[in-house]
Amino acid sequence: MSNYLNLTQFTDLVKTALYRMEQHLFWVVAEIAELKASGRGHVYLELVEKDKQQLTAKSQAVIWYNKHQEIRQKFGRDTYNILKKGNKVLLLLRLDYHAIYGLKVVIEDVDASVTIGDLELRRLEMIQQLQTEGAIGLNQQHVLPSVLQRIAVISSPTAAGYGDFVNHLQQNPYGYRVHYQLFEAAMQGEKVEPEVLAKLQRIAQQKERFDAVVIIRGGGSKLDLNWFNNYKLAQTIAHFPLPVLTGIGHQQDETVCDLVAHTALKTPTAVAEFILNSFLVFESNLQQLIENLQFKTQQILHIEQSKITNLNTRFQLATQHLLQQQKQQLSHCETRLERVIPQFLQRQRQQLAIMEQAFKFLSIENLLKRGFSITRLNGKVLTDSTLLQKGDVLETQLEKGSLKSIVGEVKQDT
Repeated sequence: MSNYLNLTQFTDLVKTALYRMEQHLFWVVAEIAELKASGRGHVYLELVEKDKQQLTAKSQAVIWYNKHQEIRQKFGRDTYNILKKGNKVLLLLRLDYHAIYGLKVVIEDVDASVTIGDLELRRLEMIQQLQTEGAIGLNQQHVLPSVLQRIAVISSPTAAGYGDFVNHLQQNPYGYRVHYQLFEAAMQGEKVEPEVLAKLQRIAQQKERFDAVVIIRGGGSKLDLNWFNNYKLAQTIAHFPLPVLTGIGHQQDETVCDLVAHTALKTPTAVAEFILNSFLVFESNLQQLIENLQFKTQQILHIEQSKITNLNTRFQLATQHLLQQQKQQLSHCETRLERVIPQFLQRQRQQLAIMEQAFKFLSIENLLKRGFSITRLNGKVLTDSTLLQKGDVLETQLEKGSLKSIVGEVKQDT
């Protein structure tokens, strides 16, 4: 068979056929299925397109080292967030065919607009799903303590936002003391989800030690914040047993984690200010209560003082009236005594005279004059004859003189 081509001729033919294609650049939207950097700084990608999860196209592509440096200068830290597995990206492609190395799809530039739009679409779908599940607003049902004094902080210890948060708490001009404990976790990159979830689980196991959880990081771009547009994190925060405060470090954009948190604040410093403000509000309320108590106390004292003054006046009037009555009664008694006492004394004198006459009439001397006598035995008046015995000496007293006799015989009358 004489009609054939050698391999070089074939590759030249292919190159000639592709020449016009190689002269053009194409903006192509594709999803990054795989991504790997080589030791020489080149980045190799596998691009795919899907229709309802069904693979419809696949191609290998490469970003040469020098182009990769240009893209990194263009997007800075967001380069990693754009060129990430699972992202949909708008790429500027060209074809490059080499007789030895074959056909290559070379990436010359990247446009982030499609990536950002796709991420925003995913974010909105995620919010819709969380709303359907009733997760949004769930964490807000927790009642914050009057004073946020025991805080569990999830952050990176090297994050500038964490430093701002700590400095603002420690250097507050009011002298308030806030007890916080750091639970270290990545705030950017693929480790955000597993590490933050792990720390939330640890905090939940000791929830009685804390008043609230704070998730903070420093500032960042829209793509930096996309790590917190995470369904699993949002679900966990929504159902967390403690209030969750976020200070992820953005001024305009709201992440899904912000949306389900109890309170979302713009920056870590704003979170610290929110915590300190709980002290201020409590102290202000306490001071207001003290002032109200003092006012009420003064009111009560004034009312009671008025009552005491009124009672004192009434007491004085009543005392004067009572004294006047007693004086009148005393005067009346004096008048009666002046009239009654002479009469009483006269009656007493009369009774005394009668008693004196009776006493004189019944005196021993008068009785003896009338013929009575007194017989004594052993110096004692004898009133019972049964006491006498033969031989007893009796002394008999008469009006004039006395006589002694000896009992010869005792005879009892029956």
